[in-house]
Amino acid sequence: MQRAPAAAAKRNLLTLALKTVLVGGAYYLAARLGLRVALIERNVTPLWPPTGIAVVAFLLLGRGVWPGVSLAAFLVNLPITPHPLAAAATAAGNTLAPFAAAELLRAADFRKEIDRLRDAAAIVAAALLGMLISATIGTWTLQLSDVISADRFASAWAVWWTGDAMGVLVVAPFLLSLFLFRRKHGVAWGRVAEAVVLFAALAVVSVVVLRSHHSLLFLILPLMGWAAWRFQQRGAAPAALLVASIATWAADHGWGPFAQGTLFGKMLTLQAFNATVAFTSFVFAALVAERARAREALLRSAHQLEERVRQRTGQLRQRERQLAEAQQVARFGSWEWVIQENRVSWSDEMYRIYGHRPQAFPVTFEKAIEQVVPEDVERIQRNVTAALASGRDQTLPSNEYRIIRPDGAESVLLGKARLIVAQDGRPLRMVGTVQDVTEEKQAEREHRIAETLQRSLLPEHLPEIPGVGLAARYVPATKDVEVGGDWYDVILLPNGTLGVAIGDVAGHGLRAASTMGQLRMALRAYAIEEVSPATVIERLARLSRVLGVAEMATLVYLVFDPDSCAVTFSNAGHPPPLFIPRDGEPSYLEEGLTPPVGASVIEAAEGTVPLPPGSTLLLFTDGLIERRGTSLRDGMARLQREARSAGPDLEGFCDSLLSSFVEHEVADDVAILAFRPLPLAGRALHFRVPAEPRSLAPLRHSLRRWLREIGAGPEEGYEILVACGEACANAIQHPYGARSGSIDVDLDVQGGAVDITVRDGGNWRSRSPAGGGHGLQLMRGMMDSVDVQTGPEGTVVRMRRRIGIEVAGERARTR
Repeated sequence: MQRAPAAAAKRNLLTLALKTVLVGGAYYLAARLGLRVALIERNVTPLWPPTGIAVVAFLLLGRGVWPGVSLAAFLVNLPITPHPLAAAATAAGNTLAPFAAAELLRAADFRKEIDRLRDAAAIVAAALLGMLISATIGTWTLQLSDVISADRFASAWAVWWTGDAMGVLVVAPFLLSLFLFRRKHGVAWGRVAEAVVLFAALAVVSVVVLRSHHSLLFLILPLMGWAAWRFQQRGAAPAALLVASIATWAADHGWGPFAQGTLFGKMLTLQAFNATVAFTSFVFAALVAERARAREALLRSAHQLEERVRQRTGQLRQRERQLAEAQQVARFGSWEWVIQENRVSWSDEMYRIYGHRPQAFPVTFEKAIEQVVPEDVERIQRNVTAALASGRDQTLPSNEYRIIRPDGAESVLLGKARLIVAQDGRPLRMVGTVQDVTEEKQAEREHRIAETLQRSLLPEHLPEIPGVGLAARYVPATKDVEVGGDWYDVILLPNGTLGVAIGDVAGHGLRAASTMGQLRMALRAYAIEEVSPATVIERLARLSRVLGVAEMATLVYLVFDPDSCAVTFSNAGHPPPLFIPRDGEPSYLEEGLTPPVGASVIEAAEGTVPLPPGSTLLLFTDGLIERRGTSLRDGMARLQREARSAGPDLEGFCDSLLSSFVEHEVADDVAILAFRPLPLAGRALHFRVPAEPRSLAPLRHSLRRWLREIGAGPEEGYEILVACGEACANAIQHPYGARSGSIDVDLDVQGGAVDITVRDGGNWRSRSPAGGGHGLQLMRGMMDSVDVQTGPEGTVVRMRRRIGIEVAGERARTR
């Protein structure tokens, strides 16, 4: 892990060393070349190329290459200075000057392309300011070393400063221009030929002008302008270097303008000429580049604008087409009424809604309401008249009306309109939309019918069954979703057992609700006839096939025996019931699996499990656990976790499940049904059951279980059961007649004696002669005491019977 950073550091160090050596070598060679035209002793030249090389090196390769510049400068100055210290001082100045110039360029955000006027100004300023350092240090070193006298300090300083500055102004742009020669496409031979001709002409003209004793230096400037205009910095920088080199050579050899005059005058002429050439070339090139870049930016902006306009135009046309298609799909039309001209403009879809070909005829207000049924025309005219008379902008109330299409069909339309008036209140225009809502109205009607049918087929209330707790909930899907086929039912069977069913018909709407009603009624009929849940499922499957029911249905049907507290069930493709023990983990009942009703002719299976008192069985439809993006298995696992919190209140348990699982928007119907065998022993019990003969069987089952749980023997349990059954039968038969009512049964055991109270709220017929009827005699023969109290609020029968072995022996001796 540590080798990689070390290797990278080593590579970086080697790279820096190589760059430093290359920069030092280039500096040394350029310095040796520059010293060939030295004007003062052997140290001061009118053009010092190494400064340009050093500035470019610091800009492009970084500050770390300064040792190469310093060492090369020292080696160059060592042979031409009287002492090594003087060479070192001069080398320090030669290093600091380009370093400072490079830092000034960085601070000015200099671009190496020199394609902005600010870049040209920056390199001029950096050259003039930075080279003050090298000129000052170098000249002082020469004077202190007695190389020059004090009276020559000014001229030496001027030559040194201008020479270093010209090295930056001429050489640095040339080196930077080399990076612009990148061939992006093929070679443009025409441009190559033009460049060759240009530089040949420039060289010839420069030599001729600089050898002439006449003032013809201005002839070079047009060629410099040509180079800058046609090739920008790629042409201007090499041209400036070429001309400056020729001019410096001419000054060194005393040609033309440099043949006469003092050294200072010659230097002034040379540096003024070189500065003019350099400054003119790259400043003009920068201006041309800026103009070209601005032109390219303008062309690019124009092209982008044209492209955006083209895209926007295409988008507008596409959206117009999409709007027309959307109006056609949604049966949505738009219109405008120019009131003063009584001219109505209809969209194409408006014509289609009214049953006509698009733009088949011109429309007026009278024509627009021609197909409206008479009952609705008056309302439309009344609303429009009131709006026109108001004298203000307003949105008219939404208006639902009917039209008769040319084919005789009636359509229901929903219209919306807005009135636009002038400043003086004159009505100008009315704009609006019309939507064909015929299908929606038909769907709403079917939805209402299906919802009514579904709710009418669900139990209004669950039966009160002694010893059994029941709770159910039904949550329909959100309003804008079709009615589903979820249902549940609780059936009191003739043998005293309890039939419980929950199901879900595939699909939604009136058809699903109708199928649900057929299955529910058929299941009730078969449940009364058949004891086995599997047989009931099989008969439902056969009935579905005979009737040709297209929809499949899932359901669970089970029979609960209150006497044995066992459940026998068959599951036709429905989510399995969830068994929730009083203490322990909830689990699903996976037995008795059978294909859904309508899938095929089936031979149903069934399973039987005990359901101890206090445990709960939860039946539900998939709407409770099924959610978009979540698997059914995950939903079942979540329900299994939530069911651990099932408390003694079944109603509260159902509400808790709904609050946890049912969101604000319900995508599918939800039905849940929970039932629980209640513990009977150890407490007083109260049962209220309908005063109907069918209530006796489940009441007997619950009483038999209670007697067994309190320890009553078989014989005494039988006698108590017969006596209580007789009292309940009398309370059902005599008090109410054809009227409906209820009876209350209280059970308690105290001190080894069973107390049973049976109450009704009716009026008995006249009592039997002394001694009572046979039923009362039967009760008194089987119980220790029987007390009957009759009043205006009903009849109360109180019975007592001691239970236990000793009591049974005593009763046997008494008999």
